Parts: sequence; structure tokens; C-alpha cells
Amino acid sequence: MNTRSMLTLTAVALLGLCVADVVRADEMVKFRAIMHVASAQFQDIGDVDGHALGLVRLSGLASMADGTVGTSNFVGTTDYIKGAGTFMNYNNLTLSDGSVLWYKANGNTKLDGSKSVFNGTVNVVSGKGRFDGAKGDGTITGERFTPLATGVYLYVDVVVNVKK
Repeated sequence: MNTRSMLTLTAVALLGLCVADVVRADEMVKFRAIMHVASAQFQDIGDVDGHALGLVRLSGLASMADGTVGTSNFVGTTDYIKGAGTFMNYNNLTLSDGSVLWYKANGNTKLDGSKSVFNGTVNVVSGKGRFDGAKGDGTITGERFTPLATGVYLYVDVVVNVKK
């Protein structure tokens, strides 16, 4: 092999390594977050009985599908009539390696007896660390077994297709 061929081969190999470093595969992120309502404030709307707008802040632990644990926090709003209606929140998932995934969730809450059942969609806002440059979407489901108030607990199952 001549010198020119060796240089061309070396350049192609280096270019391949650089591209491999830039191209990152999509990742399915699944976790269950057990969360504590740190703050809940409500304003009666007054148009129909039991209609209230809420501002809530929750924090808790996220159990990842691979067994690792992270933290999960969100701040959001609820627009409920007697405990059922819509929600919107901004969330962050922080992993032990310092990676952070920020996402927005929109959905509905329905009553099933005395418990609240959630379902909605997730849209990735941003990321840091292993989620740097992330986009994507997914789903959120969960339940709360008591009325929404400071001090209560709930769980959510989140599935996000993180596109990089």
C-alpha cells in the first residue's frame, strides 16, 4: 500500500470515529416516580361548584427500568372540577451521573372512586449529560389515592422516546 492510500485510509478512519462520536442512538427512558406533594395552592374559580385552579410542586424518587434511582421534580397547574380535569407540568429527571432530562407533561385526571387516575403526553424540552440535545415524546400515567393536597403521595409511570 502506498503512502497516499495509507493517508486516505487513515483520514477515512478518523472521520468515521468523529461521526460515530456525534451520532447518538435514540433511547427509550422508562421510570416510575413516587412523588410527594411539597406545595399545593388552589383558587376557587366560582363558575361551577368545585371548580378550582391549582398550582402544585412535587418531588420524589424515580426508579429506572434498569434498577438505578434518580430524582424527579415538577411544578404544574391543575384545572379541576371536583378533582377531575386537566393538568400541565414541567418536570426534570436527574440521574446519579448528573444527566438531566427536562420534559413537559399534559394530560387528564379522572376520578375512580376516591382515587385519581392520570394519563397524558410528554414532550422533551431539553437535556444535559447523556440527554444533551435531546428531543422526543412519550406518555405519562399514574394514580393518587387521596385528594390533591400538600403532603400526599402519588406515583407516575413515564415512558419517553429520547431522540438525539
